[in-house]
Amino acid sequence: MGQLLSFLYRFRAFFTFLLLELICVWLIVRHNDYQRSSFTKTTAGISGSINESTNNISEYFSLKKVNKQLAEENARLRSLLLSQETLPTDSLVEPILVASDSLDSLTFELITAEVIRNDIRNTNNFFMLNKGSSDGLEEGMGVINSFGVVGKIRGVSKKFAEGISLLNTKNPISAKHKASGRMGTVLWEGVNPQEARLLYLTPDIRIEPGDTIVTSGFNPIFPKEVMIGTVVSSSPDKNNTYLNTVIKLSVDFGSLSYVYVIKNYDKPEQDSLIIANEQLFQ
Repeated sequence: MGQLLSFLYRFRAFFTFLLLELICVWLIVRHNDYQRSSFTKTTAGISGSINESTNNISEYFSLKKVNKQLAEENARLRSLLLSQETLPTDSLVEPILVASDSLDSLTFELITAEVIRNDIRNTNNFFMLNKGSSDGLEEGMGVINSFGVVGKIRGVSKKFAEGISLLNTKNPISAKHKASGRMGTVLWEGVNPQEARLLYLTPDIRIEPGDTIVTSGFNPIFPKEVMIGTVVSSSPDKNNTYLNTVIKLSVDFGSLSYVYVIKNYDKPEQDSLIIANEQLFQ
């Protein structure tokens, strides 16, 4: 212990300088958009490589479960094909163009990716994928898996991408109560990774436990009617203004393995139209 204290004292000037340098770097990254973006992309690449290596070690122990999930999904897809139903957005085939009906002209491509890091214990959780800009991934793309909505991409490097999980208190999802067609917002409250809140539905709507909650299609990053969850309970708030609705999320975030990143070919045109209209009425 005495030798350690002696060493620290001898090099106190160096450690003080190092601490001040780290503080300066932190302040620069925190308060400058360009530096923050560069730092995020750099750290995403480095941490992605590390996470991919550690993930390869643990992946062996989950192969049985992953293979079971893939077999069940293949069986489901075969059943749909035999029934000549419309192929859903959670197909394993890559790439897939999912054409919508006449009321929804969006066209989507699904890009498969593997989850190599996933947080569920924080208030604001994130995940990392083993694909990046070289695979066609971009910021703002939606992410789903076989069971429903996972989140959206917030940053990409050449080979990796970081996503904002649905288990994030700053990631609201435009949603719809399927039975009534009424729109609301799904938002996680930061507590239970299996449940979230459905906001802004009024008491005139009849909501029953087990009702399905899906994406609304109003946000161009997700196709309409992708599964989000099912209603657990619903009751009016104390002012009888909105319903307090709890839903059970359809995705098991503790066992994420493979996901599908959604590319909407019409999104750039939609975004440019929105920006043009905002500028027109400013």
